[in-house]
Amino acid sequence: MLPKAVLVLVAVLSLSATAWITLTVLTVGPIAPEDRPPAGVFEVHGPADQADLSPPRLYPMLDFNLTDQDGQAFGLSDLRGKVWVADTIFTRCDAICPTLTSGLKQIQAALRLDERYPNTRLVSFSVDGGYDTAEVLKRYADAYRADPGQWYFLTGGRDVVWPLINDGLRLAVDEAEPGEDMAISHTGKLVLIDREGMIRGYYDGLNEAGRIEMLADMARVLDEE
Repeated sequence: MLPKAVLVLVAVLSLSATAWITLTVLTVGPIAPEDRPPAGVFEVHGPADQADLSPPRLYPMLDFNLTDQDGQAFGLSDLRGKVWVADTIFTRCDAICPTLTSGLKQIQAALRLDERYPNTRLVSFSVDGGYDTAEVLKRYADAYRADPGQWYFLTGGRDVVWPLINDGLRLAVDEAEPGEDMAISHTGKLVLIDREGMIRGYYDGLNEAGRIEMLADMARVLDEE
């Protein structure tokens, strides 16, 4: 049985002897034009015989206690029972971060179309806590029209956040090499985490295909009992 897809219609087509699934964003509901996912941004084809495969349980996310864009304490316990996707950004970044955050904004717009939106969260960890205070992150969140209570921007000391990213999310973060565009080197990956705090997959957050793959896996994880 096919999983109930997040924001997508699932259609099985017969192309010669091969079955394919087409995932297409539903474009219904009251969404501001500037927040609507671009046409076709979440359209993908894949083998139908893989449609029922949930992503594997990879690693447990480490516990944490940080501060969100409203200046409130926020930790892993606040995400229990939710299926969430995380990335790493910093507001002074003018290299990959605008693409990453714009991609999450598109995912947010897509998730709004699904009745299970309250069961999901988006979490952006700042890797530049010395500059990215709650007030700075609040302005950044507002600029990207982040939904309050759904998309969190988290900050904390480098001595806390960097080990959490390295050992919890298992993503790379480090000082940038001399001559690089960013002061801090970090990844453009998205991380999918389930209701129990288990990491379920890694996806390229800098391109359409990675976001498509993440949404498809998120739908399968949401359907798990």
